[in-house]
Amino acid sequence: MWQKVKEKFTGSTDVVTQVFDRAVKETGAALDSEAATKLKEATKSAIDTARKVSLYLTDLNGDGKFDSEDIKLAAEKAGLAWDKIDPDLKTAMLAGGAAGIGVNFIPFVGQAVAVPAFVVTTAYFYMVAKLRGIGRK
Repeated sequence: MWQKVKEKFTGSTDVVTQVFDRAVKETGAALDSEAATKLKEATKSAIDTARKVSLYLTDLNGDGKFDSEDIKLAAEKAGLAWDKIDPDLKTAMLAGGAAGIGVNFIPFVGQAVAVPAFVVTTAYFYMVAKLRGIGRK
């Protein structure tokens, strides 16, 4: 079962399509094809960032809990400047961290499930934030 989850979300295009459909349905957003394409491309980039960060998901600051500080440290360990990351992506990674970290502490299979859980949840919340932002502009 764990391998199926991992395999299902290895291609960012599949994730983007699934997340886009779900996010559009939830938000009720209406986009023309050009705006949809731009949003999907931005989400692919967000997925790449989330994948890099996901490799370091753990209690990095050693305070006994997993929180936003650990995600910031994970981003920095991945070679990403936290202050340069899109604010919507930061918020999405915090939501993705909550989804991914619980399974990350399960020995052996945890990391295999934590990475796709973190990436997919991050992509979803990123896209929802962007869709809601489009409606406010």
